[in-house]
Amino acid sequence: MMTIPSPKGPPLIGQARELIAGAPRFTSRLADEYGPIVRFSVFANHFYLIADPELAREALVTQAANFPKDERDVMILSRMIGHGLVTTNGEAHKRQRRLTQPAFHTKRIDAYAGTMVDYTEAMVDEWADGRTLDAAEAMRELTMYIVAQTLFGADRVTMRATAERVGAAIHTLQDVANSEFSAPLVLPTWLPTAMNRRRRAAKAVLDDTIDRLITERRANTADRGDLLSMLLLSQDESGDRMSDAEVRDQLLTLFVAGHETTSNALAWTWFLLGQHPAEEARLHAEIDAVLGHRPPALADLPRLPYTLQVIKEAMRLYPPAWVVNIRRAAADTTLGPYPIRRGERLWISPFVMHRRPAFFPDPERFDPDRWTPERERALPKYAYMPFGGGPRVCIGNGFALMEAHLIVTAVARRFRLRLLPGVGEDLNAQVTLSNHGGMPVRLEARG
Repeated sequence: MMTIPSPKGPPLIGQARELIAGAPRFTSRLADEYGPIVRFSVFANHFYLIADPELAREALVTQAANFPKDERDVMILSRMIGHGLVTTNGEAHKRQRRLTQPAFHTKRIDAYAGTMVDYTEAMVDEWADGRTLDAAEAMRELTMYIVAQTLFGADRVTMRATAERVGAAIHTLQDVANSEFSAPLVLPTWLPTAMNRRRRAAKAVLDDTIDRLITERRANTADRGDLLSMLLLSQDESGDRMSDAEVRDQLLTLFVAGHETTSNALAWTWFLLGQHPAEEARLHAEIDAVLGHRPPALADLPRLPYTLQVIKEAMRLYPPAWVVNIRRAAADTTLGPYPIRRGERLWISPFVMHRRPAFFPDPERFDPDRWTPERERALPKYAYMPFGGGPRVCIGNGFALMEAHLIVTAVARRFRLRLLPGVGEDLNAQVTLSNHGGMPVRLEARG
């Protein structure tokens, strides 16, 4: 057995102050200093930071059953989105994954490409040369409308109203969840606190809105081509179907995951392009050569490889899911040559993994050419993991990449997004990774 290194810190507090001050950069520095695994403490809790692809693969694949999601994380998230794919473990997760998977078949998600382009073009039609806006907020609103349309269908007026109602409630729940994640103690929901009152009111709006949609669809079970139809119609080989409560929790999970992560990936893409004019010019040249003056379509994507490389590199540097949910050892075990005690937690962070110089030389440099087919094939599988990995890998990763590819193409065809003076990296590491203060830009029309 090999000894796991650990930094020194004050008794009880451990590394809490450094983690609160900036968890992504702090944990990346720990990996730089201590290597593939390091033990650090936050108050009375011990974490093992995993910074090696093979150790991550073992935890997420080979020993996935030995490292379920941490109960504290599951409790906080389930208060927000119920008991869906993100918040279940074991057999319950396997069953939900089996029933949800058909909704994300390639042929099914390919059908949403037109919706993604239509909403993006409608957004850009309202933009004007010289206007300033928050690119992060614009991407959040755009992806929210797209995911609502693909989830719920309906006409655009009804869908937008539903999306805004659900989005506002989820934003409140995220604020509450973020506060609980950073608190040393998570309070019971029955206590009459202001936070619990906000949560109950927002959850009531969500449950009422989604339950009404499900009831309406149960009355007419025709497949409308959206994800709600697929979830209601889905059954496994034994004929098992989801209950209404399960469908509701999956919809909430997919709504949050389907716009919060993608919108942050897009915001960071504009941030990096705004700082790297040569890479931006190359992106524009590729888009112009393929599209000319027309919007993109699904069939264009294979001819836009550099655009996808830009997105992948943005997700390397700023993975929206910057830490894979904390995993807790169910029993004493080993990870590679390292002993892990029952109850102790693994901290597996794409943000940290994506900065290992052994796999990404000069890791802080923005270099989309890291993602040429030859160089990507040479990487160990878990060196790059923006969607997690193993049996819990993000079920919507194909949807998200197609959406980001189409949106970046459609927007960059018509506009440059120039960062306003003073805009820089100021990481806001909550459930997802965003930038404090958003991403203020000035629009510059192209051609």
